[in-house]
Amino acid sequence: MKKHCTLFGAALLLVSAALLPQSAAAQRLKIHCGAVTYVTSATAAGQVTFSADGSQLQLPETSLEAAAVDSITVDRADYNPLAVGVVYSNGGAALTVPCYLADNLTISVDGGHVSIVQSADLQEEVVYALTGSSANGSFFMDGEYKAGVVLDNLSLSNPSGAAIDIENGKRIDISLPAGTTTTLSDGTGGLQKACFFVNGHAEFAGGGTINVVGNTKHAYASDEYTQFKADFGTFNVTSAVSDGIHVEQYLHVLGGAFHVSGVGGDCVDVSITKDPTDVQNGQILIEGGTFDIAVTADDVKGLKCDSAMTVTGGTIKAQVSGLGTKGISTGTDLLIAQTGETPTLIDMQVTGTTYMPGDATLESKCRGIKVKGNFTFDGGTIKISATGAKSKAISVDGIYTYKSGSINCAVDAAN
Repeated sequence: MKKHCTLFGAALLLVSAALLPQSAAAQRLKIHCGAVTYVTSATAAGQVTFSADGSQLQLPETSLEAAAVDSITVDRADYNPLAVGVVYSNGGAALTVPCYLADNLTISVDGGHVSIVQSADLQEEVVYALTGSSANGSFFMDGEYKAGVVLDNLSLSNPSGAAIDIENGKRIDISLPAGTTTTLSDGTGGLQKACFFVNGHAEFAGGGTINVVGNTKHAYASDEYTQFKADFGTFNVTSAVSDGIHVEQYLHVLGGAFHVSGVGGDCVDVSITKDPTDVQNGQILIEGGTFDIAVTADDVKGLKCDSAMTVTGGTIKAQVSGLGTKGISTGTDLLIAQTGETPTLIDMQVTGTTYMPGDATLESKCRGIKVKGNFTFDGGTIKISATGAKSKAISVDGIYTYKSGSINCAVDAAN
């Protein structure tokens, strides 16, 4: 009897929605089905019917099981057919999903753990807005098309895995609205690559702040390039078992403030992918922003790349104190230059000493900058003090070329 009453009430609401004039304030019809609320436009509400046997709620975009419907309401919010909302709380997660997307999304909600898999047929860019707080929650998303993710004052901790795991393998726009703070942490002893992982091309924008802790491995990692745009805000890593920021292919920084400390691996590590033809493979490119990093674990690096590094603007500040540590380490060449209006500044204090002294295989000396290829300095300011035993400010395996700029330290180069 309760189900029939609910459906009868729902039917009345549908009739009411259908009678709304085009100028009515209500913009959306909301169909509540447990943790998921499906939404459609007020215009589409006029076309909603029940199947002949009453088992299906039939909308222009999809059909829903009538038995799964808890209630139906209307509101005045604008209807966006490509926007999915996820609101976390310690009671679980509540999703808002456009009916337009319902047939192309496989959704699973288990308490605060949300999984969304896009079908291969979905070839439009969906934006997922995440907000709220959960001490036992996560967000997983997969698909075959580019997408967007908005982190809006999100606080998410997953005791058993990654806090955010995006597996699309495509371009993912990640936005942090100005004035917001997002905090992520993962579980210990898990199988996840990172607390915040993106399998694809991650592009960060927005003036907000993100705090990330990696309790199993990396704090943040991507399997392909990561870019931070000029309007990016602040990225804080306060702890990680391995690298603070680990990127495959290349890292491109146009702006933002990056604070990395308390990591057991490199502060920032960029690796070459399995495909050697990938563009700018293994490179770091810095055109702006500020890095403030503490290199304290033994035999690790502050900014490390498997190929070349190019710094043409921005500030890199580093405290290099671990045994055998390097503030900057490049797999091939390094270019530090001043090419635009953004000043270029390298400022380091090197106090670390030698790691595994006397061991021909493992011995590693502390360096402010270690270049395995050639080093060209063509503008900007380099200030490095190296006081640790056997430490050096700059060591270059190849050729050092000075063109312009201010430098206060010696460069130890092979040629």
